[in-house]
Amino acid sequence: MDLFALMHNARLQLKPFWPLSVAVCLVYGMLIGGPSELNSYGEWLSILLAGPLQLGLCIYFLKISNGFNPSFFDLFEGFKPLLNVLLAFIIINALTILGLMFLIFPGIIVSLGFSMTYYIIAEHPEMQFNEALESSWKMMDGHKMELLMLHLRFLPWYLLGLLFFVIGVFLVLPWHNLSIAFYYQEIKKRNAN
Repeated sequence: MDLFALMHNARLQLKPFWPLSVAVCLVYGMLIGGPSELNSYGEWLSILLAGPLQLGLCIYFLKISNGFNPSFFDLFEGFKPLLNVLLAFIIINALTILGLMFLIFPGIIVSLGFSMTYYIIAEHPEMQFNEALESSWKMMDGHKMELLMLHLRFLPWYLLGLLFFVIGVFLVLPWHNLSIAFYYQEIKKRNAN
């Protein structure tokens, strides 16, 4: 897969939605990071919000990748299959942390293997979390290194964004997220053939 072409197409499709997407990413970041700064209970609130908001982010960017107009409120659509999302979030993070404890590389592999779980749940909200995890793992079989390369291609953009008083990072986040949504669509097509 031509990752540069994928990133270019994502940037072009994002253009009319860039300001809204920046706002969505900012609110996502504040909702995830904000509560943990409040008190010790805030960390638990952040953990409870992280999974559903991640699903909402996937729903938002999948809409753009499918050619639909997104809504700011798509960010909160992840709270509908709440138990499923929370269980998927807990398992993904527990396995990733466990993998990171056994050298960093196994944690990265686990994270990449389960990276499409939220996109799968976004398209199939009736699917159980274990089926979504299994589907993501199968979908990413043989594609983990390619996805890692896609993530690494955004690293210079994030570094450049940091130079612009951190504000530039929030300009890169929507592009990165939409590129991952495009990548999900491409992998799904490949696996269908």
